Amino acid sequence: MKRQQNLQRGQQGQSGASGSLSGKPDPLSSLPKTFEARGVRTPFTTRPLRFARVVRDSYNKLVINLPGLSGGLGTYEMPLETMRQIFHLSVHDRMLFEELAPVSRPNPEILRRISRNIARTGVGGVKLAREAIRLDAQEKASRDTGQLTLVYQALRKLGGDEVQDMKMADLATLEGQKRARAALNAFARNAGAANESVIDSLEEWSVLTGPVGLSADGCAGPLRDLVSGLRKLSNELEEWSTSEMSNMRFMANHVVNGAGATYDHAVRWLRIIDRWSNDMGSVLLNWPKAQREIESSIDRLWWLLDGWEELIARWQTARQNSRTDQRDALEELASFLPIIPINELEPEEYSFWTDIRVNQVMWAAEVRKLGSGDMDSEMVTRLERFREGGQ
Repeated sequence: MKRQQNLQRGQQGQSGASGSLSGKPDPLSSLPKTFEARGVRTPFTTRPLRFARVVRDSYNKLVINLPGLSGGLGTYEMPLETMRQIFHLSVHDRMLFEELAPVSRPNPEILRRISRNIARTGVGGVKLAREAIRLDAQEKASRDTGQLTLVYQALRKLGGDEVQDMKMADLATLEGQKRARAALNAFARNAGAANESVIDSLEEWSVLTGPVGLSADGCAGPLRDLVSGLRKLSNELEEWSTSEMSNMRFMANHVVNGAGATYDHAVRWLRIIDRWSNDMGSVLLNWPKAQREIESSIDRLWWLLDGWEELIARWQTARQNSRTDQRDALEELASFLPIIPINELEPEEYSFWTDIRVNQVMWAAEVRKLGSGDMDSEMVTRLERFREGGQ
C-alpha cells in the first residue's frame, strides 16, 4: 500500500510544473540546458552514489550531482573532493575517484574507458571483472570485423574493375592486402591525391567509427548495440506492464516513452553517421573536414546515450529474478532515466520531457529514502553537516 501511495504522489506531480510569464516557475527550469550541464554518468558502486553524475561547474571545479539523495527532492551537488569525507567508498570507487579527479573535461567515452579499466582489475568483484573481459572481447571482434568491412566497401566502390573479383576473406591474406593497397593507391593518384593518403584516411575512419560500427551483421559497435537495447527495453517494458496495477503501468509508460524518444534521437544520429559511407570517395579525398563532422556526430551520440547502458543492464538482470525485483528495477529506471537537454530538443518536445522530469524527481526521492539501504544514519548526519556548512 505504501508503494502504491508513493507512486500516486508521483503521478500528481505531472500537473505541478506548469508555469507562465505571470511569475510562476518556468517548467523548463527542471530540464538541463546542455549535455555538459546534465553531467556524465559516473559508475560508482557504493549504493548512495549509484546514480551520480559528474559536472564541471561555473568555477571550473568538478562536482558530483546526486538526485533524490536520502529521500530529498531535487539534486544534491557537492565538490568531488569532499565525497570521500561523507561516503564510505569501496576500493573500486576509491580507484575511480583517483582516476576521475585529474580529468579536465569529463565525457562519457573517457568515463567508460576509465571504469572498464578499473573493472578489469577485479577490485569491483569477479562478476564485474568477467563482464568487462567479455565486453572487451565482444567489442574487439565487432571492431575488427567492422574495419575489414569498411575497407572492403571502399575497395568495391573505388578500386576499379581489377578488384571486383575479391572477397572480403581475401583481405586477410598478404596477397589480398597488396592488391587492395595497389587499387586504392591508383584511385588516389587518379583523383590527384597523395599516394597512401586514401589508405591512411580509411584506417583513421575505421578507428574513429569503432564505437558505432557499421549496420552490417557482426559489425555493430557498443553505441549501435545500445540503440538497439533501447528499443528492446521499450518493447519488453510495454509488454511486462500489461499485467501490472495502474500505478506501475503509469511508471512503466514513462520509461517506455522516454526510452522510445531517446531511441528516435539516436537513430537520427546513426543515420547521419552511416550516410557518410554513401559517398566514400568524397569522404576520403576531403578527410579532414569529414573527420571533424563524423567525430562531432559520434560525440553527440555518446552524450545522448550516457547512463542508459547501466539502466538496461539493471532491467535485464531483474528479468531473471522475481516480480518484486522487476518492480524495484522499474522504479530505478523511472527515477533516473537520462533526460535529454533543452538544446537537443524541438519546442514541441519540451512538455513531454518536463512531464517525465517532474515525476522522476518525486520517484527518486521515494526510491532513496532513509531505510532503503542507500544511506545509514551516520552518512545522513555527515551529509547534513556538509549541507549546513555550505549555506
